[in-house]
Amino acid sequence: MKTKHLLLAAMALTLAACGGNQESSTSSAASDSAETVSMESPVAGPVNYYLTADSIGPVHVGDEISNLPAAVANLYDMMVTTETPDAMAYTMMLADIPQFTIYDFMEGKVDVIALEGNSRSISTPDGELRVGDEFAKVLALPGVQSEFQSMDDMGIWYWKWQGLYFGVDETNIPESLGNALSEGKRPPRAAEFPASVKIGYIATGLPF
Repeated sequence: MKTKHLLLAAMALTLAACGGNQESSTSSAASDSAETVSMESPVAGPVNYYLTADSIGPVHVGDEISNLPAAVANLYDMMVTTETPDAMAYTMMLADIPQFTIYDFMEGKVDVIALEGNSRSISTPDGELRVGDEFAKVLALPGVQSEFQSMDDMGIWYWKWQGLYFGVDETNIPESLGNALSEGKRPPRAAEFPASVKIGYIATGLPF
């Protein structure tokens, strides 16, 4: 697995890709290239779509990218395509606001769905959870489990609940917590998470 730095780089590339082209392409161009696909703008719908372990609305893990709906009311009306070192990333936008990103590991399929910003959420017994919420809420989920993702001598802790992966927003976290996150011997304890530590990643898997 790649390190936490690759994860953050992949997510940054996805959010940065906001061009204005009208045709999508999955060509192997330079890794920092991005294309925007304009789709038919739908009328806002009443449905509030939540991310689950395998889908968000009509978008399911395993679907062919070419068969995805061009637009879904109240979910997305435009797609931004970015090539990362490990995958093609398709960020779905609604009114120019990122909603979620699909990662395709070069097989033309939906492999991972990751939420972008706080536009979308998941449903839990204690209410909705979004990127940017306190990470302590993840630790309080019933049955949540920690999982260390490593490559060579580096890695980072994630948490998994109901098939969904959660990662810490490492911006301005305490140094002690940063060290604990990269130490594979044990996951950080709940007491090590002040209220200022936020959720930085919610997805069906990891984007690498």
